[in-house]
Amino acid sequence: MSTLTVKELAAPTGFDLKIASGETLDLKSQGTVTMPTGSVLQVVESVYSTASQTGANTYQDTGLTGTITPSSASSKVLVRVYQPMSGSTDTSSGRDVAYQLLRGSTVIAKGAHDITSDSGTNQRKPITNALQKLDSPNTTSAVTYKTQFKVSAGSCDVYAQQHGTSATMIVLEIAV
Repeated sequence: MSTLTVKELAAPTGFDLKIASGETLDLKSQGTVTMPTGSVLQVVESVYSTASQTGANTYQDTGLTGTITPSSASSKVLVRVYQPMSGSTDTSSGRDVAYQLLRGSTVIAKGAHDITSDSGTNQRKPITNALQKLDSPNTTSAVTYKTQFKVSAGSCDVYAQQHGTSATMIVLEIAV
């Protein structure tokens, strides 16, 4: 096998550099590759489908977590949450649900919903925790994200991942 050493490869304007059919360009075998800013370096998906419930006025874990180990301390981490929830309601006003996204024990995003019923009957009102956060964890150690929820006003119960639904957390490392 021969080795060709060059400082830079460039194609003429209007042309692309191509690798012959059946051949592989291995960019990690002998060194590192610098990706352009904004490139997605890795993706981690966590799916959680165990039901959880709280009636507490203090934050409780929902069970949904996602862990990523950034390859560079300068990388950004984009966290996207889709978590189906519901809250028990009646005609009483001021029933609110709050939820948050944490990196370790640090809160990085929050959301809330009013779950007061307009129908005059007890029911469960569906809500969705759809938080997103572009985070800067500044580490190459494993980072764990999680969601929590609570009753923030009134008295009711809050449910997550009920009736066979699944919550999803997608964690993406982004090059800076």
